[in-house]
Order: sequence, then structure tokens, then C-alpha cells
Amino acid sequence: LSVVQIAADNQNSFYYISAQAAIDKNLIQVKEISESGSVNMLHVYNLSDKFVFLMDGDVLAGAKQNRVLNTSVLLAPNSKINLPVSCVERGRWSHISEKFQSTDYVAPSDLRAKKARRVAENLRRKKEHTASQKEIWDEVDKYALKFRVKSISSNLSDVYAEKNRDFVGFIEFFKHVPKANGMAVFVKNNLLSIDIFNRTDIFAEYFPKILKGCALEVFGLPGNSELSEAEANYKTLNFIDQFEKLDFDEYPGVGIGTEKRFNTNGLTGFELSYNSHLIHLTALNLQNEKE
Repeated sequence: LSVVQIAADNQNSFYYISAQAAIDKNLIQVKEISESGSVNMLHVYNLSDKFVFLMDGDVLAGAKQNRVLNTSVLLAPNSKINLPVSCVERGRWSHISEKFQSTDYVAPSDLRAKKARRVAENLRRKKEHTASQKEIWDEVDKYALKFRVKSISSNLSDVYAEKNRDFVGFIEFFKHVPKANGMAVFVKNNLLSIDIFNRTDIFAEYFPKILKGCALEVFGLPGNSELSEAEANYKTLNFIDQFEKLDFDEYPGVGIGTEKRFNTNGLTGFELSYNSHLIHLTALNLQNEKE
């Protein structure tokens, strides 16, 4: 694994806090949409006067089953929205808590990429941020099989819990750069993912969470191919230089702001912006050339 950290222009131009910080301080509440629940929709209440950010790939634990966010979301102060999600715990449909809690990882990029591709298709067809639930469950099963984890409820979180000690040691090799607000991750010679945030403090919070998601994907692959620092930097800068030339489909954000979605050169992703401020940009590899 190779990581290039990015200090992009116009960073820290807009103040928002993370969902994890907001949940920990009880500033937002994430609940099932009703007593009977809906697999692919949750309800979020922002009880504060702050803007709150939730990231594509965030995994929320609790309530009737664990879920993964289908896209990145910016919540307005004192607002409530329906949040599009996918299930990452197929074998449970019963309450273990009233509210959801955050986790210390995001979903691996393969799962995020397949989800993002389906969301883009369904936005074009139905104007909905929905994914393919079967694809998500197949991804969870793939990781459980890879790491020989037996989960009674087919829960992605059980895989992370089983391998957590190994993953912590793995990601300790990578040191966060305080002035950075984004990162590009490569496995062998291929770009795995890019995530750029408006805020340096939000990136600092997500740095280990993204790496833990990457660890689930690449842990145990043979390390017989090196990517030079110069090549990694070039590939990262080339993507950023070409980004504004891409063809985008534009949609209203789930909360506030606008999504610009793209598919090109084996990549899929989007940019979430609000009032001309970049909130989150992500690009994800669709080509499955990591093996």
C-alpha cells in the first residue's frame, strides 16, 4: 500500500463537524425511519446549530441492523432528513439499541466503488441514492470468507473486529501530515481511492478510518510490486489536474449542497459541494486490478 497525502487549495474554507463527533456529543441522532424500519433508509435529526458531515462508506452500528452510507451528506443546522443506506449485516433485523453509533472505519473501497456505480445509475434512472443490496451483501460475504470469519449475522463489523489487532499494526506505518486535507491510496501500481475534504481536522479524523478500510481490502496480498514516490505523486496530481475536465451528472445532495458524479478510466466518484465550497471529493477504482 502507498499513500500520497494532499494539501489542496482553499482548505478550511467552511466549518463543519463530523458525524462521529456529533453522535458522541448527542448533537445528532440517527434512528430507524419507523418502528418497523426500512433496510435502505434511516432518519437523521440534527439537534445542533452546526453543519454536520457524514461520509460515503461510513458504517453505522446498532438499531435493527448495521448500515453503510450510500453517499456523503452535509446536514444543515437544526434539520432532519432521510438518509439512504445499505445493509452490511444481513442476518439481524431486531433492535439492539434505539440509536445508531459511529464506527472507527469506513467500508473498503471495492464495496464503496460498486455502491457508487449503482447509486449513479439509479440517480439517472430514478433520481434515488439507492445501491444494489445483493452486491453489498456479496462484498460482505467475500471479506468474511477471505479472513475466515464466521459471523452469525453476516456482519461486516465482525470481520473488522476479528482482524483489528492486525489492522492497527498495519496502519501505524502511515503517519498523518497535519497540513493535509486529502489522500490518494495505491495498491501495487493501481490507484485504489482518493478522498479530499474541505477541512484538515476532518481529514485527520478520517485518515485512520480510511486506512482501516483499505487494510481489509489489501491485507495479505503479496508485496512484490513497488510504486515509486515520483510515480505515485504524478498519478495523484494528474487526476486532480484532469478532474475539472471530466463529464459530470449533477444532482441535489441528500442533505444540502450539490453532487457532481463522474465515471471515467475505470474510476467512479463524486464531488459534494455547498455554496462553492468543496465538502468532499471521492474517486474509487472500478477495475479490480489489485490481485
